[in-house]
Amino acid sequence: MHGADAEPFDAVLRSAGELAAARLRETPGAREAVARAVSEAAALGDAAPESRSFARHLGARLSRATDPGLTLQRLHSRDLALALACAEGVPAARELLEQEVFRALHVPLSRIHPSPVFVDEVLQVLRANLLMPRTDAPSRLLGYAGSGPLLHWVSISAVRLALRMRKAQGDESLVDAEVLAAHPAPGGLELGFVREEARGHVRAAFIRAVASLDDEDRELLRLHFVERLSLERMGALFGLHKSTLSRRLSAVQSLLEKRTRRALTERLSLPEPEVDSLMRAIQGRLDLSLSGLLEGRP
Repeated sequence: MHGADAEPFDAVLRSAGELAAARLRETPGAREAVARAVSEAAALGDAAPESRSFARHLGARLSRATDPGLTLQRLHSRDLALALACAEGVPAARELLEQEVFRALHVPLSRIHPSPVFVDEVLQVLRANLLMPRTDAPSRLLGYAGSGPLLHWVSISAVRLALRMRKAQGDESLVDAEVLAAHPAPGGLELGFVREEARGHVRAAFIRAVASLDDEDRELLRLHFVERLSLERMGALFGLHKSTLSRRLSAVQSLLEKRTRRALTERLSLPEPEVDSLMRAIQGRLDLSLSGLLEGRP
């Protein structure tokens, strides 16, 4: 990391803005935290950004933080430096990004589509999006704030890109009920208690409800119920805390129940009390039965 600044803390303060700089000066250990960040950045060796550039970038990121001291304490300094160096076009940094990030994306992307060709296409577009210079805007990598691992930040972009590409290829319901039906979930609901002629309506209503969700919500369902990923692993993939992700999954499942009921009401010529009775039979168990509810695949 060439051109090391004798006072990195002062260099960061100059870029942090008056308010953030004042708060950093009052934060115990802030000077030492900046020194550690600069040291971790320099440890990248040939893949490191220029030191003054890193100090300015770090200060600019802290200027946007609600609590710059806490942000500095939790900062993924090495990853922030790597993203900056990649944005600056440092060849060794881009090679490291390929090794540590892009190669690791093969597994989550293959969950969206198992084709190696599709995964390679997504990665090719992702590389262009992140690394190619833009005339009208700064590099997208400069948007990485260092608040979480760079791999997770890029993973979110990769998953969203893959979902858009699947949809563009005609996969309107990327994570549809038929895919979920192929992977029985523990405790799946058996519909033996539903009369035979109603079972097809329940199945069709549920497929319609799943298909009505947006791409990311369907992907959450697929990862949770098909891939059986834990909330911790899913939270890491989407950059969400486990409790936040749990609430989102609960909200999606509640929405599924509501939309399944609406679709059933539209399909069945039954009095409302009978539709209510049918929904009570399955309500609260759709979270366990995304496959069991669709037991009879065509």
